[in-house]
Amino acid sequence: MRGVAVGFRRGLAASANKSSEKIGFVGLGAMGLRMARHLLASGRDLVVFDSNSIAVDRILSEAAAAQAAGQGQGQGAPAGEAAAAAGARAAAGGGGAGHEAAVPAPPRVYGSATAVTSPAELAETPGVGVVFTMLPGPAIARQVYLGQAGLLAPKAGIVPRVLVDCTTLDPGTARELAARVRATRVHAGLSGPRLAGLPAAYPTLLDAPVSGGVVGADKGTLSFLVGGEEAALPAVEPLLKAMGSSVTWCGDAGDAQAARLCTSLVMASTMAATSEALALARRLGVDPELMSRVLNASSARSWVSQQYSPVPGISPDAPASKGYRGGLRSSQVQSHLQMAVEAAERCHSPVPMARQVLDMYTQVVEEGMGDQDFASVYRYVYGSGSDAGEWKEGQTLFGAQHP
Repeated sequence: MRGVAVGFRRGLAASANKSSEKIGFVGLGAMGLRMARHLLASGRDLVVFDSNSIAVDRILSEAAAAQAAGQGQGQGAPAGEAAAAAGARAAAGGGGAGHEAAVPAPPRVYGSATAVTSPAELAETPGVGVVFTMLPGPAIARQVYLGQAGLLAPKAGIVPRVLVDCTTLDPGTARELAARVRATRVHAGLSGPRLAGLPAAYPTLLDAPVSGGVVGADKGTLSFLVGGEEAALPAVEPLLKAMGSSVTWCGDAGDAQAARLCTSLVMASTMAATSEALALARRLGVDPELMSRVLNASSARSWVSQQYSPVPGISPDAPASKGYRGGLRSSQVQSHLQMAVEAAERCHSPVPMARQVLDMYTQVVEEGMGDQDFASVYRYVYGSGSDAGEWKEGQTLFGAQHP
């Protein structure tokens, strides 16, 4: 049986690299669009769906323009800066940002993109081997997978062998969706010789939530946490690495989602704590830029203090320096924290910090700032005065002027 499993995994991995095999992608929002660009830049042909026709038109036009412009030369291809960066990075052997500027990309062949009218049509499209979904949350994920026009709707079974859900879900929903995908094997009669003695491997659903946010999606540095049936991992790992910098296997279906909720708790708590410290420092007369350097030179340094400062101007590429736009929405963080708290309740694990930070982000959302990046907690919870206005430069918490 082990030999059969190894052979199956090798077969999946080989077929995933065939240029003739198409990749499905559902969900072309802020994250999905950037992820899809990297797949195109790696030469994969995409079949896409999104309920927003503007998003679909955008990826179609970018792919067509990239192919038309000198067959997608690595530098300056119109498929967007993310696609061009992916080409340069691949040419540099997978190096970081420093390599992208120094090493010119050789001529590349960009993938094509076509659109379908529903997830069900995508699941019936010949030649689609793997489908990625990147959706706002559990409710839409259920609709995309289980709805009347969902990925599992085709009565005769689905064409793709592996479905990969990159949405952040609660573990229970992830396990339910994985079970529903497994049920299609029997429904479509897929337990026979077609599976070469390994019916438990096809079709399957992997949960693969990401961390790294919009910035990571744009740069192709996302971190993927993956759970499900491990035999399917080789089929998708090259695709994940085209969109990210790390892939961590977490175990069974739902385990990756559990790990993702825990990372969301740490990330949101770190953002809140860093915001609180920077606001306090400023009101005590310490400049936020100086305080950031102090944090980064100490054991208090973090991803937030180093790359994603909530104070405008500290991290030039961070959403805080762009009006708190273009990053991980506060409403999404609120949703992740809510799922974490509910999961903790089910397993009787105390999470007082998660509850406190959830309350903060609930306030942010209720004040109409849910679409702003989650770093906006600095501005909302700790007051706009920590930037300008009520609090004058040099003024301390006690009202005296700092020398």
